Amino acid sequence: MEPPFISLDLVRSMIQNFTLIATLVLLYNFIPDTFHRRSKLAFSLSAGLIFGIAAAVSMPALWQTTGASAIGFNIILVPLAGFIGGPISALLVAGVLLAGCAVSNAFSSGDFLTVSSGVLLGALFYYAKKMKRFPRSSFVQYFLLGLGVVLIVIWVNLVEIGVSAFSFIQQPIPGPQSQMIELFPILPFAIISCGGTILLGYIIGFIDQKKQADKELLDSRDRLEGLVRERMTELRQANSLQKATIESTADGIVVTDRDGIIRAYNQKAAGLLKLPAHPPVDAQAIGIDARSIVGFLVYPDELLRLIARLPESAEQIVTPELTFTNGRICELYVQPQRIGDTIVGRVWSFHDITAKRLAEEAIAAANKKMILLSNITRHDILNQVTALSGHLELLDMKNRDTYASAHLSAMRKSLDVIQEQLEFTRDYQDLGLKKPEWQDAGASFTRAAEAFAGKNIAFSCETGHVLILADPMIGQVFYNLIDNSLRHGERVAEIRLSVKTDGPDLLIVYEDNGTGVVPEEKEKIFLKGFGKHTGLGMFLIKEILSITGITIRETGTWQQGVRFEIRVPEGKFRFP
Repeated sequence: MEPPFISLDLVRSMIQNFTLIATLVLLYNFIPDTFHRRSKLAFSLSAGLIFGIAAAVSMPALWQTTGASAIGFNIILVPLAGFIGGPISALLVAGVLLAGCAVSNAFSSGDFLTVSSGVLLGALFYYAKKMKRFPRSSFVQYFLLGLGVVLIVIWVNLVEIGVSAFSFIQQPIPGPQSQMIELFPILPFAIISCGGTILLGYIIGFIDQKKQADKELLDSRDRLEGLVRERMTELRQANSLQKATIESTADGIVVTDRDGIIRAYNQKAAGLLKLPAHPPVDAQAIGIDARSIVGFLVYPDELLRLIARLPESAEQIVTPELTFTNGRICELYVQPQRIGDTIVGRVWSFHDITAKRLAEEAIAAANKKMILLSNITRHDILNQVTALSGHLELLDMKNRDTYASAHLSAMRKSLDVIQEQLEFTRDYQDLGLKKPEWQDAGASFTRAAEAFAGKNIAFSCETGHVLILADPMIGQVFYNLIDNSLRHGERVAEIRLSVKTDGPDLLIVYEDNGTGVVPEEKEKIFLKGFGKHTGLGMFLIKEILSITGITIRETGTWQQGVRFEIRVPEGKFRFP
């Protein structure tokens, strides 16, 4: 005995529905993701094929011989396929269902009307879901789709029993056995169809979400793998560039950690320090550390003292030179290796200056010989000048010819100039031979002024003991300036030396209260040979200062005294 309003065919349809669900879960999951991303047509055809296979497998007419409908619950597949894959998917499923009806000889106009309505419903929802006002909730979407299926089923049954929607509303149904009662058996079917639509939609939605999650996971993995490959390539390129840079430098480079263990070095350092051709993986295991370098030095204590006083925050330490037992001479630069703000080690740079030192020694030796030869030659010339002056004096004593006396006087003046120039060369023969030194500008000026103590000149020095890096002959610069003031200033009674900063530079200002320099000669006085005396004093002042990049110019006012501005560039002066 069948329950009210529920037939055995409906129960069989429910069993078929579960079979359909299982089939969908198994088959829909295998649609390639590339179809959905690259081709809507391929995805629509694939979805339609999957839903069509599910419909064919679960059609009651293909596996039971009762008079049940060949479509049954499968009607929900048509709008569902249309909603997911579009009209093409819905048409494919509809074709399968109609073909099943034809094969089972159960085809009716109601089946065609039901399937056609399902196609239209699926297409409507497929295009409607792209609209902004379409509900975003999946439950609401599938509920509305299921409700549409219910309306289709009720409407088709009303049509089959001959009751139009209008007459159903306008005309009462007479009698308890009226046509209205014939709708009751389809109500459970309609309700279960709505629920099945929602359930299938959620299952397919879960599969889509899982595919999307898998896709995002794969995309993330591909991006991460791509980033790793890019970083590995960049790291290899950076390592290759770093290695090429280190190897291409002429300096020996050694990298140590904070414990002094050598972690890396270039081939130049390997040859200099007798290290293995390639750094071992574990340098500490074989005892290679920075202190092992001292064994190659002539004076190892100097390097040991340097290592002992290396502070954690030292920026750079430079030693004048290290002499190795093999005769090489290097300057050592030590600076920290940082990762962010943390010091993780040190970089030792050994700059080979052997050739430079040998060249300097050769030049110094040649200069010594030249100076010796110059001294001997100058001494011999001065002896001859003295002898010639004596002969001129004897000749002038016995000479009574006025014309000859004039020539003898000119010859004596020429000999005096020769003697002055020879003595001048003696004073400046050491120009540029010695290294520049840090010297107190005020002290050098004061020492130069002491040579003019009996000239009734008021000297003023306001330099504040500033130190400048200059040639050791800087004292001769101030001496020549003072001598030049007394020779050409006419009324000089006061000489002042002061300092002031001018941007990054330092100005040392030399002034007197004499006549000064005429405007048209302010540049010419520094030219070689210009002047009333030897013509070399101001020229050599400029040359002595230029050794360390110091410049000089005259900025005074005519008839108010000279004003020489000695400009010391940044880094070449310091205050105590």
